[in-house]
Amino acid sequence: MNKAPFLIDEYGEWYYKGSKITRKPMVKLFSSILIRKEDNTFHLKTPVEDVLVEVLDVPYVVTSLDVVNNNNLIFISFVTNVDTEFIIGKDNPLWMEGKEDSNELIPYSLVNNGLIAKVSRSVYYELAGLLDTKKIKKIIHTGIYSGHEFFILDKATSRNNFIQSR
Repeated sequence: MNKAPFLIDEYGEWYYKGSKITRKPMVKLFSSILIRKEDNTFHLKTPVEDVLVEVLDVPYVVTSLDVVNNNNLIFISFVTNVDTEFIIGKDNPLWMEGKEDSNELIPYSLVNNGLIAKVSRSVYYELAGLLDTKKIKKIIHTGIYSGHEFFILDKATSRNNFIQSR
């Protein structure tokens, strides 16, 4: 297989043939046609083209959050580096993954169609201010609520638990 002309690095930065794409409207356009195939490869897909994209971690980065109060129920809304907005919930779960070279846990969220966003460090610190606890199967877990859903943030989970069924 030929080397992919597009690359998305671990910070959500886009490159074409080694050159960084600095125009946000261009990145947003490309991200709007980005798909993840069943073989875990990423492609820019149009009716006439299918271009391979190398993704070093995940294609998106959560850059901001908002706490939305709806009828006394709190929801967490995320915005990505390409301005995709979504609310954490059953269809857009939040989970932690262990970093390979340390004990650090990094939060990720499903955005849409099997595409995932890594939560930026600044948003991670904002999430820390929203932490709560819940007893699940006689074990107290730390996490956050968004609506009626509770997302455990004190242990690592595989992303495959969230993208396989989508």
